[in-house]
Amino acid sequence: MGKETAMRDFCGRLSRWTLVATLVVLGAGSTGCATNGRQVLLKEYGPTVPEVASALNGKTICIKRFECAPSLTAVPPTTPPIEPAGFKFEELPGAQDKVWGKELEAAQKSVPKADWREIGNLRNGFGMTLSHVYALNDPGAWLADTLRMDLEKQGAKVVPPEEAENADVCVSGDIQFCRVDIYMKIWGDLVVELAVTRKGRDTVKTVLHTEGGTVAWVASEGEFYKPIRECRQKFSWLALQEIAKLVQR
Repeated sequence: MGKETAMRDFCGRLSRWTLVATLVVLGAGSTGCATNGRQVLLKEYGPTVPEVASALNGKTICIKRFECAPSLTAVPPTTPPIEPAGFKFEELPGAQDKVWGKELEAAQKSVPKADWREIGNLRNGFGMTLSHVYALNDPGAWLADTLRMDLEKQGAKVVPPEEAENADVCVSGDIQFCRVDIYMKIWGDLVVELAVTRKGRDTVKTVLHTEGGTVAWVASEGEFYKPIRECRQKFSWLALQEIAKLVQR
């Protein structure tokens, strides 16, 4: 009987040792993957905001540059996030998602690491930063291009900076904060100071802070992009309404 007890004890310890060893191996493997970081391509293929600013229909809007802070993750937001009334997140359609994936792979191979912009962190189960999330293209150009598509959806005519004198309104901005982070879930924050100048009027500046989030299943590039897409859609929604409000004054 003593031998049987000893054998069961030994087998139990062996099972626990095997489990621990397995977890260590898996942990080491996932850490190795994590230390490579994640890269996302900031790109949309069409408007993502419905018609929420009818006052912009027929207006001529000039979009100027959206500049980025030297570090997009250094200064955390000081204002609460704004949730647009009636907001509904627009998923990337299946066909566009496939195109996005192929273009992401191409960009990962072609864009020099010196041109990557850090926009977030990759963490382990203890919350420790293992690596970072990088944007492979300019967040400012992405914000301007997507705002253009959403303005055109409202019926506005969008013109380049060279035609600013012919515009009813000129729009520009400063991206102060753009971060995606992970710990149990993936969330994102975007803070933009929007500048709107009506013809013959002073410039009106408004700080728009938006947030987004998603469940962390496999911590893929697509999962890290989703919260930032949500932030961007909310920003565009709010920006359209802000521009429309000023146009009507």
